[in-house]
Amino acid sequence: MKIMIAQPNLGQISTENVSTLLKWFGSERYELEWYAPARTRPHDRARNRCHKHFLESDCDYMFWLDAHTCPPANTLDRLLYHDKDMVAACVQTIKSTDKGHILAPLGFRWREDLSGYAPCYSACLTQVHIAPCAATLIKREVMEAVKRPAFSWGDIRDEWGIEGLSEDFFFAERVREAGFEIWMDYDLLCSHWQRIDVAVINQMLHRVAKEVKACQR
Repeated sequence: MKIMIAQPNLGQISTENVSTLLKWFGSERYELEWYAPARTRPHDRARNRCHKHFLESDCDYMFWLDAHTCPPANTLDRLLYHDKDMVAACVQTIKSTDKGHILAPLGFRWREDLSGYAPCYSACLTQVHIAPCAATLIKREVMEAVKRPAFSWGDIRDEWGIEGLSEDFFFAERVREAGFEIWMDYDLLCSHWQRIDVAVINQMLHRVAKEVKACQR
């Protein structure tokens, strides 16, 4: 089994992220390839470079890993165990919206009442309509089914107004159009390299707890 770890970046990667990479490459548990195009902008161009490189490789899985996402050491083991077409870990980073602070990136589901996507909060392995590529494992047949360009920056951002996630939305929609399922493991929490105000954390915890209860009804 061969896994390509694709890590677009702007020239820097968090030290916590590197520590996990070193554990994986030193374990000899899987055959790994690391592809990290640096300073390629915009985001969709960098991701499309990774997609092209993967298709030209002999890898069985693509594992997207953002440069400042810090996954637990068991991330690859756990995502492979799920045996899903596309499955993401939950990355703990904070985004500010008109409704307050939210834990993001998250899975998203289409809501007819909103005529658009909304964050999906959960506490277990959950099927979603959209998952970001911050720490996401994808089978080769999925990557092959999504035609190039697999990522596009502007189309989704303008329609839903979600900055920084648009190329992920475009790709996830292409995945579902090809007949594949998207899942997110909310129990597999990754940290994100940033500083967060304590008041923001308090607001976020209350909001997430409320949203999880609402989703479980």
